[in-house]
Amino acid sequence: FVKRAVIFDMDGTITQPSIDWKVLRSTIGAPENRTIMDYIRSLPDPEQSRAEGILLETEYNGTVDVELNPGFHELHAELIKRELKTAVVTNNHEAAMENVLNSHGLRFDIALSREHGNLKPEPDLILLALQKLNCLPKDAISIGDSHLDVKACSAADVRCVYLTHGSPQFEHTPSVERLTDLIPLLGPT
Repeated sequence: FVKRAVIFDMDGTITQPSIDWKVLRSTIGAPENRTIMDYIRSLPDPEQSRAEGILLETEYNGTVDVELNPGFHELHAELIKRELKTAVVTNNHEAAMENVLNSHGLRFDIALSREHGNLKPEPDLILLALQKLNCLPKDAISIGDSHLDVKACSAADVRCVYLTHGSPQFEHTPSVERLTDLIPLLGPT
């Protein structure tokens, strides 16, 4: 049961999926077996600058008019009622993250983007969120919609709940179909 904090992924978890990652990979030439950022960082200039520009534009455009996932407000209200700390940890860039938070009036105790540390699946951003929340891994739970979230949390020793949206892409326990399904996993009020 959660005692102190809930850590959210952003894209596909707080917000509905809005970026076609396969099209983006194809546009910049990133192979499937590497993260997009690793691939971009391996490119020589000016290809690196061009690919990074495409990525930043695609990510930002993906946050314009993006809808929140159903149940987010209900879940967030429950977390506030229980006086749990909250964090958002995203591999997206800071301007895109801030656009989502500001356009929807969302408030978290901590908001971290890729400018703050190594990307998920590395545990750095999860560990930094815990540090800033003054929270032990055993007292936190995370929710995300990708294997990157699960791997980062596992490396940080934080329990991760996989948000499947009803069509899981891999096996993981615990998993939920909707954000509100997380509420019973928080334990008694």
